[in-house]
Amino acid sequence: MMLRSDVVGYLKDHLKQFPVEDLRKQLSAEGVTEAEFDAALKEALKPVAPSDATKVKARASGALARVFMFSGALAIIAAAILAVTQKPAEIAQASGPESAAMPPIEAGEGGFIGHHGYVVKLPQGYQAVQSFRDARKTVEIVHFCKRDTDPTNFLNEGLFGQLGIVRLAVAPSPVADDLHGLENLQNLVTGRAAARGEKFTVKNLQISSLRGVQLTYDVPFPRVEAFILGRRVMYSFVAGQEDETYRALIQSLRDARSEI
Repeated sequence: MMLRSDVVGYLKDHLKQFPVEDLRKQLSAEGVTEAEFDAALKEALKPVAPSDATKVKARASGALARVFMFSGALAIIAAAILAVTQKPAEIAQASGPESAAMPPIEAGEGGFIGHHGYVVKLPQGYQAVQSFRDARKTVEIVHFCKRDTDPTNFLNEGLFGQLGIVRLAVAPSPVADDLHGLENLQNLVTGRAAARGEKFTVKNLQISSLRGVQLTYDVPFPRVEAFILGRRVMYSFVAGQEDETYRALIQSLRDARSEI
């Protein structure tokens, strides 16, 4: 028996307005057999497959939602990177006792213990000068330098290589527990550097259980920058060059929360 498309179309148009039995009687009076009616009713009640346009629209909506989620994640990462990479001059302008530099801390047997609970071993002859970017001590700044270093040199990254200064900024991680956090972080920092027209090379870092990304710049002046992700915080190192002091500092970094 051939399925009558005209009956199927009629039922699709009227099933929501009229009871099935009323439609059966109406069509029977117009010569539609019981078998034809039942076959057409079965076809009319099948779920409607979405059109190609609907499918495309659904895919586009899903993609747009993912774009917004990804953009939101990048915005959070960007804000965190901005917090840890602001120029040191802005630290000096911060007000309140909480933002002032703390007394220098020299190397001890256990190394330097940061505000967020991490540990860094100081090279021989080095001290750590700690300060905070905000009154709540959310962003911690530590300058690792030789004991006789003038603190005013912390304001000029161009002198870091010559004077052996390494700056560490520690702030809450924008990608805590994010499986794609390192990938998003790398895309953002490399994209930011490229947008500024800087020449750089990039490589991944593995510091004990921590992962990160390092950028080595040639222009506008030589320097190295590393972003390392802890479980709760992000570490940002800046140095004038990838020398023995810099490598010793970042390789000694231990985050107790991430070792668990």
